[in-house]
Amino acid sequence: MSESVPPRRPMVWQAKGSARVAHEQELSTVVRQGQASPRVAAFVAGKGGVGTTCTAAGVALALGTLVPGQVAIADTRTGTPSLGRLLAGAAAPDAASYAAGTVEPAQVSGVAIVDGAPWDTPLGRPTLARVVADLRLDFAYTLLDVGDDGSDIGHGALARSDRAVVVTTTAPDAVAAAEHTLDRLFKIDQSLAESVVVAVTGVGRLGRRDRVGRWRPNERVVQIPWDDALADCRVIDIERLRRPTRAAFLELAACLAEEVPS
Repeated sequence: MSESVPPRRPMVWQAKGSARVAHEQELSTVVRQGQASPRVAAFVAGKGGVGTTCTAAGVALALGTLVPGQVAIADTRTGTPSLGRLLAGAAAPDAASYAAGTVEPAQVSGVAIVDGAPWDTPLGRPTLARVVADLRLDFAYTLLDVGDDGSDIGHGALARSDRAVVVTTTAPDAVAAAEHTLDRLFKIDQSLAESVVVAVTGVGRLGRRDRVGRWRPNERVVQIPWDDALADCRVIDIERLRRPTRAAFLELAACLAEEVPS
């Protein structure tokens, strides 16, 4: 890839004026240029309630705006069909049905959506493998909402991913859980762990100056500011989000588009 974003640049939402605009244009170029091969990215957390699904959905919308029709998002868990409602206001086809070839993903804003499998048709490893393989074949970017799934299926989703985004808040228990997740990634695939991005959600809520934590030197950290439209809405509308929030999702999208040094 001819252009990439250096790993320790200031976050977009902290930039000002023309510098911010230039940085956003640079990130958009990185995404539009794409990558040499289809990319699968897992969004994972050490604990629930930190905004993993909202973060994955926001990044999917950011990608869909720049490369419409080339982005898919899938929930790899069982009994959690929330992606369709969050992005389109209605349940999307589930992973088990999609893997069986009986349905196509829902489509909204340039993004294809596959929801979590229902309780009566749990997602198994062969079905997961089929979902990921089919999406990788059809889309340039496939985002997997793994959440805090520590099961064999969650492990399998991470093992089939090229990039990982670990989502956390600034709360001490969430940070500790995220650190355990980073250790888990190293055990699964060292190269996956070495290219990880940490997304810290809800930064600056109620005007507080949050400490985003100290991470390992090779880990890139993207701060997602608190946004009432993101926290309160039932359906994410990227146009209703504050510009700093959209910029943070763009930053994450560019992270996924970058080529990882071998």
